[in-house]
Amino acid sequence: MKKILFLVMFAAFAFSGFTQNDSKPIQGKWSYSVDTGETILTGVFHFFEKEGQLTGEILSDDGYTIPFSKLEQKEPNKYYMEAKTDTDLIQITLNFNNDKYSGMASSYQGEAPISGERKE
Repeated sequence: MKKILFLVMFAAFAFSGFTQNDSKPIQGKWSYSVDTGETILTGVFHFFEKEGQLTGEILSDDGYTIPFSKLEQKEPNKYYMEAKTDTDLIQITLNFNNDKYSGMASSYQGEAPISGERKE
């Protein structure tokens, strides 16, 4: 009976270790490029940990800094984030693959593909 209990407890601990969110691989700075169809917007996503939670900000090449109001890990390499400006809500979904990512950004103006790579 003790062996069965031990195996069940071991399996539970092992499974919980595999399901934890590990946001450390995306922490740092990542370049971005958004093709709006009219222009290419560029800048940097900066992901960092604050008070034990993953957060970040958008640093545009135009000099604007927009903090993420929401940042969630949806799957091991998939993240969803929101950033609010005075006039818009920007929603971004990114799929990370090693040192590159791609995804979709949307706002009241529509959707646009987004891609980038690790800077640091």
